[in-house]
Amino acid sequence: MSYEPVPTQKLPVPATLGPVGSRLANRFLIESLIGTGGMASVYRALDTALGRTVAVKLFRADGSASEPERQSGEIALLASLNHFALVTLFDAGTALVDGVPRTFIVMELVDGPDLRTRIEGGPLPSLDVAVMGADLAEALHYVHEQGIIHRDVKPANVLLAPSGFPGRNMHAKLADFGIARLLDETRLTATGSLLGTASYLSPEQALGGVIGAPTDVYSLGLVLLECLTGVRAYPGTAVESAMARLQRQPEIPSKLGCDWTAVLRAMTARDFADRPTAADAAGLLRVLATGSSNLDAATMLLPAEAPTATVLLPAAASDPTLLLPAAAGADAPTELLKTDAPASTPASISPAKPSRPVRRRVLLMVASGLTLIAVAVAALLLLNPAEAPTAVPPSYPAVDGTLGTHLQELQESVNP
Repeated sequence: MSYEPVPTQKLPVPATLGPVGSRLANRFLIESLIGTGGMASVYRALDTALGRTVAVKLFRADGSASEPERQSGEIALLASLNHFALVTLFDAGTALVDGVPRTFIVMELVDGPDLRTRIEGGPLPSLDVAVMGADLAEALHYVHEQGIIHRDVKPANVLLAPSGFPGRNMHAKLADFGIARLLDETRLTATGSLLGTASYLSPEQALGGVIGAPTDVYSLGLVLLECLTGVRAYPGTAVESAMARLQRQPEIPSKLGCDWTAVLRAMTARDFADRPTAADAAGLLRVLATGSSNLDAATMLLPAEAPTATVLLPAAASDPTLLLPAAAGADAPTELLKTDAPASTPASISPAKPSRPVRRRVLLMVASGLTLIAVAVAALLLLNPAEAPTAVPPSYPAVDGTLGTHLQELQESVNP
């Protein structure tokens, strides 16, 4: 009996973690893989020149390279950005990896999860969302002033850095600013992968229109809505998601309240001209972060057209007062609150009748004054007694006869 030899099966070779263990651009030693996405992978690396730990984002190979001359200017611009809600960019360029040109950027390493991972655990508290949204809107305003548009605001690009401040768990930092500017236009046109993620595209992005600052405000509005609900406003495939926003506005649950509804509707307006600027959005979100329901308070961020009036309480009120800035428009009176007044004191206090404790003190002061006057008068009377009045003898009528004679004698007997 003969047996045919069984052909040897080759086991699959485990996939390597890319360039782990290699030195990128002869400077950045790749240590481990942090995460990977559709267009790039992020690695933990050591900057051997400066001895610091950084994050290196290495983009997929596409067989082309960006122009070094143009990149150098973009890198200098992006590296000059400095804001507490931005992930700092250290370096960028193109390097050969396995003989293929690969574009990379070097950023500060944020030791925390991204917002996408946090949302997977459920909706975030509205107060945390308001604080985070205000920080991110301020960052957008800052870079818009530098002439830079993010183009891809999404939860995966929001990194959550741990906070050492009591009562605050995290600081949000927006990553990947200006990535599209670092890559050549042919790559953007060919793949479209860097023009934005489908679920967070603005209507003008979906239509291939002009991209501007309102584009980032729209995307941030969708991100904040997802933070509050835990659900994407426009799920589905890229085509389905892009077309859905052209047919309907995002659904904002009524349970979020009228204030959140007003802010999110403004930020996600279909017409970009109807959206607030990033600075105005930051002001509206700051109002929500304070727990106030008066969204008009955000107008205080604009220059006041007239001096703010002050309402003065009557002088009889001896309690010290605190002057607070007006919470409404420029014509609103300055709010006057007592030091022991609760935080829910109405926005304006008119000089009405004094409170009971003040009236009681006034009555006591008047009574004390009258008592002092009475005591002074009594003392004067005791020190200067008046002279006794002179006694006037009685006068009797004239009567004839014996009775008249007796009366006359009695009159004379009592005369002094």
